[in-house]
Amino acid sequence: MGRNYLQLCNEVINLMSYLPARTMEDLDTPEGRLIKQKMNELLRELCCGEQDTWKFREKKKRFYVADGKRDYDLPKGHIIYIRPDDKTNRPPLIYSMDNRYLPLTTNGTPMYYWIYEDKIRLFPTPNKSVDGDEYVIKYLTDKFAVDEDGCPKDIMEEATDEPIIPEMYRSLLVYGVVRDFRASRNDPKSEFYRKKYISLYNKMLSNQRLTDDYFKGGKVLGYRPTSLGAKVASFRNPYVGTGRNFNE
Repeated sequence: MGRNYLQLCNEVINLMSYLPARTMEDLDTPEGRLIKQKMNELLRELCCGEQDTWKFREKKKRFYVADGKRDYDLPKGHIIYIRPDDKTNRPPLIYSMDNRYLPLTTNGTPMYYWIYEDKIRLFPTPNKSVDGDEYVIKYLTDKFAVDEDGCPKDIMEEATDEPIIPEMYRSLLVYGVVRDFRASRNDPKSEFYRKKYISLYNKMLSNQRLTDDYFKGGKVLGYRPTSLGAKVASFRNPYVGTGRNFNE
């Protein structure tokens, strides 16, 4: 755990020479509301504004496939890959954009996936041969804060909420808010905090890239299979059999 929302706001207040806030209610002033607003705006900008995504946005979610079940919960973020979590070195599932052409009467070992009505849909539909197999989803979270119990939140709201940015880089939120505050008042110290912000940002940029197991050069959404390719792959898959028709 690191500095929370109230502590970060108080760091801004200290640098702006205001009286410290003991609770979030003490920040219910024009200046306090602006500090909170700017801090969350900066949090969003930092988390999703860089061309290269950040290591601290990477999360994992696990699920078990069940016989006859094709839809599974979608994580709150952008999927990097879905793959079997076993020792057989099976490849990740392929994201399909041509799913309407897939032969949906098949079942067996999943090979493809797509998003359908806020669910992950697998193809072929899992059957008894893979019932209970564990899969792992690696994704980039769209939740940029957590509460005191570690539960994801869109932004910081309560005093004990924390940003997902690692502790050593959380001063970026402080420097950025003070920089903008002072710039709006034509304060020459704005440039001082801009330089501190850039220096710390560059350190985060060099140390918080995506982890090594993210395949550089690969497509985040996977490779698009052709209709013919999908049918041939299904035909050659020894774990695929016929089943009920799941066409919508």
